Amino acid sequence: MSEKPLVLVTGGTGFLAIWVIVHLYKKDYRVRTTVRSLSRADGIKAQLREAGIEESKISSLEVYEADLLKDGGWTEAMKGVMFVQHVASPFPSSLPKHENDLIIPARDGTLRVLRAARDAKSVHRVVVTSSFAAIAYGHDNEYPELYKYTEKEWSNLESKDTSAYPKSKTLAEQAAWNFIEKEGGSLELTVINPVGIFGPVLGKDVGTSARAVTELLEGSVPGIPQLSFQVVDVRDCADLHLRAMKNPNAKGERFIGVGEGTIWMADIAKLLRKNLGDKAQKVPKFVFPNSFVRILSLFMPVVRLIVKELGKEKLASNAKAKEILGWQWQYNNEEAIMALANSLIKLGAVKI
Repeated sequence: MSEKPLVLVTGGTGFLAIWVIVHLYKKDYRVRTTVRSLSRADGIKAQLREAGIEESKISSLEVYEADLLKDGGWTEAMKGVMFVQHVASPFPSSLPKHENDLIIPARDGTLRVLRAARDAKSVHRVVVTSSFAAIAYGHDNEYPELYKYTEKEWSNLESKDTSAYPKSKTLAEQAAWNFIEKEGGSLELTVINPVGIFGPVLGKDVGTSARAVTELLEGSVPGIPQLSFQVVDVRDCADLHLRAMKNPNAKGERFIGVGEGTIWMADIAKLLRKNLGDKAQKVPKFVFPNSFVRILSLFMPVVRLIVKELGKEKLASNAKAKEILGWQWQYNNEEAIMALANSLIKLGAVKI
């Protein structure tokens, strides 16, 4: 039986990236990953053990040092690789001083990976993890209420309501498509645009996407802002990445990764209190008026990340992923949120 292809996953310490690696091993692929520092390699292997991956596969993991902001290491990391899962990307925990602090690393890092993949000759397809943020921002009053965004839309970069993070994801993805068209040669590109990613963490190094649940459990704030989230479980999102990697019909396409749909932050708090009992004793019950959060944003830079989204409900369609890739989410909103909460508690990643 012929050996399975070698797949490179960028940013192997990340929440989604580690689950992509888990799913690749479950399908018996050979896996290589990149980290900014080789000191992170043991942490990746510990997370794979937490996921139940057998030791023989964990010991076969190839870890290369490569930084999205530097050219060094990428040529070596691409050697012999057939598929690339480019998952690594900056995600802010606070508002950057200048939008280019996010835009330049996201765009230049993506182009650096694509150039190295093209030059390697062995790489057939790159799957880039973009974001729903590259689709649904800056369109206020442009679409009817409860409109479901599709892959045809792009975030409006001219709108004053499009903040640095959506700009960075939009510009990085557009740069990727432009590169493939003009310089990509025979290299294929597929893009995944996930919504908010929940589901179980495998280590204490918790990413930004888990902060909504982390801060509720720790009672970091006395009340709950009126924010809504589109949800996809990290395990479903990883499965979508693998389908996009292999399916011939995914070439040149982008796919929204969304599961059951929207949930409001107040309803996440209710789920935590319902399912966790005493472990949720710090979870707030009071819902902040939007006017109070706007005032708060004047004094707290981190709050400015969310103030433009107060009271808004953005919906997304997963019809294309279902039709072309045969993808179907397996974990509903409650399962994804509680898997995240229970794993945070189990691993000691929250102070409750």
